[in-house]
Amino acid sequence: MKKALVFVTLFVLGFTPVTGQETPEEHSAEPIQIDKQLLSGIGLPKIKLKAHPEREFFQKRVHRGQELTVFLLSSETAKNTFENFPLEEFVYFMNGRADIMPSDSLGYSFYPGDYIVVPKGFKGDWTNNGGNRYHLELSVISNERSDSAVTSHRNKPFVLNRDVLAGTDITSIEIDPYVDELYAGVELEIKQVSEVPKEEAISFLEKEQFIHILSGKLVLTSFSGKEHIFYAGDFFILPKTFTGIWQSYGADLFRTLRVTQKG
Repeated sequence: MKKALVFVTLFVLGFTPVTGQETPEEHSAEPIQIDKQLLSGIGLPKIKLKAHPEREFFQKRVHRGQELTVFLLSSETAKNTFENFPLEEFVYFMNGRADIMPSDSLGYSFYPGDYIVVPKGFKGDWTNNGGNRYHLELSVISNERSDSAVTSHRNKPFVLNRDVLAGTDITSIEIDPYVDELYAGVELEIKQVSEVPKEEAISFLEKEQFIHILSGKLVLTSFSGKEHIFYAGDFFILPKTFTGIWQSYGADLFRTLRVTQKG
């Protein structure tokens, strides 16, 4: 695998300028919460696309860590055609509707609340339909690209297992935590992790983690003594360098969705 020097996302593919060898923002040992105002679609900077200067388009890179990059995107209704989508992308769709027309099958749509994987190698059309005017989505990609000849084992964008994400069909095992693999691709891995609420010490993780809390509450107290509190619906990055106390709470299981770099 090689380091990516250009970060492209689903709606600016081929249009964004080269960002160059940017320095990762995440060197601290503190968790990084994704700004709730930006997640609401408020305050995203407007970007002029060279190929489509008339298009209303907004984008902000909200995090670039050692292994993952997170964007927020908003666009007026527009269609993009892909001959060979060049990366794997996790998308959380928040406003509007996405209409997908693969090159080799019938079309279908995604809606707010859908957790989506866009596979590397996808061929077809993706049309964003703005809710009233603009769509809104969150995007997570790996900072490393797999070999250009490698494609994902699935060739069409798809929604992650809704029953597992709802907590109604998680793996029934007699150990804690409960882990369900939602997707293992060529650049990203996505899991649903559930646990009986507990307190434990953690340090120096194997991977940087993008985490969305599905159910319950989490308190992370870093080695420095700083406390971070997250509730259901919150998105945050847990850096590899975090050292501290993990305290989870829940009426039943504490549940999360986690996105990490492959490998």
